[in-house]
Amino acid sequence: MSSPCAEARLPRLLLAIAELPASGTPDQGAARGRQQGIGSQQARQGHDNGRQPRRVQAGIRGEAASHLGRERLSRLAAGLGFDCPVAGWSPRGAGPPRHPGLPSPWTACLSHSGSLVVVGLAEVPVGLDIECPDRRQRQRHRSRLDGLIATLPEASVRRAIQRAPDALAAFYRGWTLYEAHYKLGCLEGQPPDHVLATRIGSLMTPGLTDMISHSNSHTNSQQSSDPLYAWQAQDDRLTLSLCAREPELTIEMPLAGPRLPDWTMLPHALD
Repeated sequence: MSSPCAEARLPRLLLAIAELPASGTPDQGAARGRQQGIGSQQARQGHDNGRQPRRVQAGIRGEAASHLGRERLSRLAAGLGFDCPVAGWSPRGAGPPRHPGLPSPWTACLSHSGSLVVVGLAEVPVGLDIECPDRRQRQRHRSRLDGLIATLPEASVRRAIQRAPDALAAFYRGWTLYEAHYKLGCLEGQPPDHVLATRIGSLMTPGLTDMISHSNSHTNSQQSSDPLYAWQAQDDRLTLSLCAREPELTIEMPLAGPRLPDWTMLPHALD
């Protein structure tokens, strides 16, 4: 999969997407429980009866997603001829994944949501974020959508979401753009103070409020210094956003796994 004009030598982005199993084995639950500060017997019992506290479930799920993502990163690296054992990746919670065996200029990115994990290796820094809410989460988000939109810092983004034919889908597009922009800053060594300290107003133009119908897009006149480019893929299940400083990327998916919807490139913005 590639962006237009891929005949030239463009920076490569290798993506992989994987799905978490519905549950792990009791031993896996115990191991992850110990990492979350939970006794092994409690973790086994909680896993067996399916009644772990929500915080424990989230911790176990996050640890499983982190491990699966790093395993996919190692496989992508191996395909490039790089020796990056899974155990060598920087730990979860320590910023973007890093590995001593991954040579410059390659960088890694990882995001997970719900049952899906998406990772990438790129020749340039790429911020990446995925949202994959389940049916119950979507219902909850829709019921409090006005409040969620109100938390976003830019009036132009709030208006674009409110005017969209599907405001919830537009909110997911906006939210993942904020996240992806933030993660790009982290990879560049200039992390914003927090996710909503980033600005995406130039990307959420009225012409993109209905991305699925491929409406014509246009830029606004926001003035700043660094170029910002973004791509999005969305369907009824997931929303995925990428942010980079390069105007074009060659996007490849060399591993087996769930496929992504078609990409839409957003208008060029200035950060």
